[in-house]
Amino acid sequence: MVRAGIWGLAVAVAIGCSSAEEPKGPSLDETMIASLEATQLPGFSAAIVKGGKVVLAKGWGVSDVASSRPMTERDILVVGSLSKTVTGATIMTLVESGKLSLDRDVSEVLPFPVRNPKWPDVPITLRMLMTHTSSIQEAATRLVSLAKPGDPTVTLRDLLEPYLVPGGKTYVEGESFGAQKPGDKFVYSNFGAALAALVAEIAVGESFHGYCKRAVLDPLGMRSTSFWMADLPASQLATHYTWVPSKGQVANPQTSVPYYPATALRTTAADLGRFLAAIARGGELDGVRILKAETVAEMTKIQVAASAPGNDITGQGLFWEHRPVADRPAWGHGGSYYGASARMHLDGRGVGVIVLANGDLHLRIAVQREEQMAAWGEVERRLWRHADGL
Repeated sequence: MVRAGIWGLAVAVAIGCSSAEEPKGPSLDETMIASLEATQLPGFSAAIVKGGKVVLAKGWGVSDVASSRPMTERDILVVGSLSKTVTGATIMTLVESGKLSLDRDVSEVLPFPVRNPKWPDVPITLRMLMTHTSSIQEAATRLVSLAKPGDPTVTLRDLLEPYLVPGGKTYVEGESFGAQKPGDKFVYSNFGAALAALVAEIAVGESFHGYCKRAVLDPLGMRSTSFWMADLPASQLATHYTWVPSKGQVANPQTSVPYYPATALRTTAADLGRFLAAIARGGELDGVRILKAETVAEMTKIQVAASAPGNDITGQGLFWEHRPVADRPAWGHGGSYYGASARMHLDGRGVGVIVLANGDLHLRIAVQREEQMAAWGEVERRLWRHADGL
């Protein structure tokens, strides 16, 4: 028998086909509850997209351990690097309108020059930034040091200009840029993604988070989604946790980072399902179009090879990653943050699965991390099997 306790089922909402035949074996709910135990996660929420709409959105476990508040599809969680898919769609609205070009030197848009000192004559382009081939890089210790409670107080420009311009206060020879020629090699960079957002911010003349809300989030009805916590109801924010073997679930403060377009989006499974449904439909949902179908195709197709030690990526689009998921080719993104884990992928049939958790499987200190990661993978596989039956 599966232990429930405080890990009991949250009130759930199934949208559309709610009477699908379950695959043989444990039910979806039984698998999810068991997976909470196996992954040592407080809770997670999920959404399934099929046929161009959200067909299931649901939560399991708790969004807050102290109060035993059930996790639902309406709880707001930070999604880490999965944020880049929404950032990418926002930038592509400006490419589509002609305000930006994927292959133009970003120094022509920015108020400061961006050049790798080892390759001073090679321009860095938006396409390079969005495929992680710009040669911009940063140390993990720098990323960790920038997380602070509340919304960012440092602007994108104030973060990036002194880091990328030689002689700047935070510029570090050998860290700010790699030795490789821009455009030649995939090297994942959160600062590179943040710079792409700054390019968009300069081009449109308003904050990136504000423009994202106006161009993507509001048109899609994503009312519980924002890069800015001040935009969101505090009562809907899930508490994020790190599992520490000697202490159990340890709550993390609600923090953000100044490179927020790369990693600090907060959203719900229900809202993110609407975004993925729009992508599956070629940029349109409920009669509202955020992008043309050809723009979505360009954004999500493989632009460069992206295999590297330690990752399962088979190709990189414009902030959209290609990888095998549940034994099928898929594209989307994963994400990790302090106390949160997220996955969102779409396959060639237009079927998509989203899983958001308020525990950090990738960043935590754990004794049996390999077993926990395997259980996390089973959550995703089980949702794909459920999707196949809908």
